[in-house]
Amino acid sequence: MITIRKSDERGHANHGWLDTRFTFSFAEYFDANHVEFRTLRVMNDDRVAGGGGFPTHPHRDMEIVTYVLDGALAHKDSMGNGSTIKPGDVQYMSAGTGVAHSEFNASKMEPVHLYQIWMFPIRTDTSRRTTRNTFLKKKSAENCGCWFRRMGGKVR
Repeated sequence: MITIRKSDERGHANHGWLDTRFTFSFAEYFDANHVEFRTLRVMNDDRVAGGGGFPTHPHRDMEIVTYVLDGALAHKDSMGNGSTIKPGDVQYMSAGTGVAHSEFNASKMEPVHLYQIWMFPIRTDTSRRTTRNTFLKKKSAENCGCWFRRMGGKVR
């Protein structure tokens, strides 16, 4: 059975620079009924104020997907990767045997709104990697501003 948990029913923290909603227990928020779901460990809806961010911190044996809804997120990691994730971008990072990274709002003034998902890997101690894909956003009468992927020259 699927249970819908609305935003105001999830964990919440507001640190000034970070306003976040937790689907599962995370940081200071603990809910014994919502610790994880199968391979899902984290599903956070984050709003980071201008100039705010997460200083360098480590991960190991975790698959992390970051999707930016508004604004831009600057990402740097110990593998030498660095990029700015913007709306329409999806970044995937496999922490594997261990990686340290930082994430900061790319703007000093405007907020960034992102959604981040952490999953337990099928196998541990794998190689580390980071990739980013861009999904196009095209506003037109044809698609009413909906997100789409361009495949084979046709909108599907």
